[in-house]
Amino acid sequence: MAKYYEAVVKQQLEIPTRTGVRTKTIRDRILVDALSITAVEAVVHEIMKDNTNEWELTSVKESRIVEVISSEQ
Repeated sequence: MAKYYEAVVKQQLEIPTRTGVRTKTIRDRILVDALSITAVEAVVHEIMKDNTNEWELTSVKESRIVEVISSEQ
């Protein structure tokens, strides 16, 4: 049975304004199908490696989602 994990990635975005640059923090939640938390960390690092923003993996927890159903057309 597949396990799903929810990973939270925090990013610092620099947004130009009329008076200078403002830093905005956003948190993205990513659902990952993996065997362990270590595997989730590896997947997230692979996904985010080309991201130019400053980012940090802040948490990983097992999701309560038990199945993902895809509607293929």
